[in-house]
Amino acid sequence: MKRLHEETGTTFVFVTHDQSEALALSTRIAIFNHGELLQIGKPSEVYERPANRFVAEFLGEINLLPLTDLAPEAGRIGGRFETQRLTVACERPEGVNGTCILAVRPEHLSIAARPPEREANALQARIESATYLGGVTRLKLRTAGGTALTLSLASGGAAPILAGGGELWITWPAEQGFLLPAGT
Repeated sequence: MKRLHEETGTTFVFVTHDQSEALALSTRIAIFNHGELLQIGKPSEVYERPANRFVAEFLGEINLLPLTDLAPEAGRIGGRFETQRLTVACERPEGVNGTCILAVRPEHLSIAARPPEREANALQARIESATYLGGVTRLKLRTAGGTALTLSLASGGAAPILAGGGELWITWPAEQGFLLPAGT
């Protein structure tokens, strides 16, 4: 389909519920829910910066962390999740007030045996399961407060940390997270 589209230069409207297929074949994606257009854009834009929780969850796995006590912090937005202060490199989105959801895709998370020495988003979590999927290992984790997290990492790269089992630190750059209104 993609080759045919490129060769003919013809506009195609392709309707699918297969998210991977939509991302792979499209130059622009429109996400609908019960007939309502929620977001339209390039596949990378819609995946990396979804307009709301429905779009974020529709296009793959995502970690959703409720933040409270939002406040600007040196060109970023900071908020409290459980006992940690986390930051996001963005402006405050419309509809986001005192509480919101910090969203981070599993592939943007990293693991470490110790807390980071420099300022970074970091959460301590316990490994619940590790599933080897060939080139990727999928970790299911749980924070001290009970929030479930999913992390995807290249297989083999974290073997020494995973061999220790138990608790580890999850980190990610502020640029890889985004905020969503709490009610969506």
